[in-house]
Amino acid sequence: MVLSPCTWIVGIAIVLFAGWARAQYEALTTGACDLGIFYQAVQGWAYGGWPYVPIKGYVQLGDHFSPAFALLAPLVWIHDSAITLVYAQIVLICLSGVPIYHIFRRQHGVLVGSGMLIAYLGSHAVFGTVQFPVHEVMFGAVLLAWGMERMLADRWTQATILFAALITVKEDGGLMCVLIGLYALLNRRWKHSAFLIGWGATWFIVTLKFIIPNLNPGGFTYAKDYQASLHADSIFGGIPYMITHPLDILALMTDQPAKLETWQQLLIPVGFAALASPLALLIVPVMLSRMLSSRETQWSSGLYYDMPLIPILFAAVADGFRRIGGWVDRARRLPAPADSDEKPAGSEGQTARRWWHVRTATIMAAIAAPVFIGFAVQDARDSQVVKWYQGTGYPFANASIVGEAEDALSKIPPGVPVRATNNMLVPLLPTNEVTLIGSNVDKGDWAILDAYNPSCPISPKEIPQIMRQLDEMGFRRVYETAKGRIVVLQRTAPATGPIRGTGTAS
Repeated sequence: MVLSPCTWIVGIAIVLFAGWARAQYEALTTGACDLGIFYQAVQGWAYGGWPYVPIKGYVQLGDHFSPAFALLAPLVWIHDSAITLVYAQIVLICLSGVPIYHIFRRQHGVLVGSGMLIAYLGSHAVFGTVQFPVHEVMFGAVLLAWGMERMLADRWTQATILFAALITVKEDGGLMCVLIGLYALLNRRWKHSAFLIGWGATWFIVTLKFIIPNLNPGGFTYAKDYQASLHADSIFGGIPYMITHPLDILALMTDQPAKLETWQQLLIPVGFAALASPLALLIVPVMLSRMLSSRETQWSSGLYYDMPLIPILFAAVADGFRRIGGWVDRARRLPAPADSDEKPAGSEGQTARRWWHVRTATIMAAIAAPVFIGFAVQDARDSQVVKWYQGTGYPFANASIVGEAEDALSKIPPGVPVRATNNMLVPLLPTNEVTLIGSNVDKGDWAILDAYNPSCPISPKEIPQIMRQLDEMGFRRVYETAKGRIVVLQRTAPATGPIRGTGTAS
């Protein structure tokens, strides 16, 4: 059996990313955000039918509406470990490249399809996503990529089903459905347009106004992100300000170096070719919500925020080449392209094609593929993954304490609730209900702390205060590593202070 280039490329990418991710995981570099949170949610789906997250103190659907994580429950039944989610993300992100391959192969051949697939999997968005252990974008990338492929193949019903499933990935999936519905309207796909607009708008309103606020004790957590930029509690509440102050909005879209870098990372590696297609307009509302947010991480191109946009941009490149190529081909007086079910060149009833009959879109794609690969290689060269394989990157932050951490973790019996600092939390998840010290929802009679590098949400300078609070609650040391970095405590003495979470805010 001969495997296609797509299979080899995707398979190699999965193996390379998985090797790095396992090393990161085993070095205790992962933590509560977001691996611990999503893993507890999947455990909830798998064993209780409800994604309660002790780390947050409420169900995961009250943070972001992402019921798609229920699909990973069978994997946890097979192997109950947080690394299962890490591998699942890598596989799904790499598989999102398969439809990108088919989009270009169908129009321009195997070589172009393979080149574009390599460029896609080598993009900053893919590397940024797999470097972060887990996030809901893994589902969105697959659904968007396959939906775009089906749409460009003129299989609108199949595409509509895939796009409709975006509402299970995150609350803004409904907004993306509406935007794609408007694109369908431009293409005179009336029924598909009406369904996507109605479906997306309904779910967007329901999730933001009813589901999330009623499942989260603090209401919708991200409601205040636009008060500084739009003087409103949401991106939609800020629409009047955007309409009346367009120049201010344009300035805010590029007023920080991180924002400029993100725009460059999105558009330069695809040679701005995506702008030749109206599909590129689908990224505008997403970029508005990111660039106008007060959360600086939203501006970054180094995390996973660009991942949902890359399938759209690559599909827009293919559509842009087709549109530009069609204009040029008409000027070259080439005949209209043959239908896909027409006999191949050289067969009976069809004249042999000359080299000058090659479509302009194919010429453009053949030139673009190695250029795009070049940009991807340039980006990948600076990534943690490539540097790790080259042996030139910084060592993982906690690699030096893995051995002593294992000894400390073994002192905690399974089945008991545990309070833990960030990097000590993930190894305990399969056997214990773990909460994060400093979250104000931590609980249990056992605690484990990394006194040197506690990470989110507390800093090393807060450790003395945390230790005093634990002491007042009756915790006593039962184990300590040689240099005192990792401490295991159990509540064995009477409390002289209130028994509560040890932090100040969630």
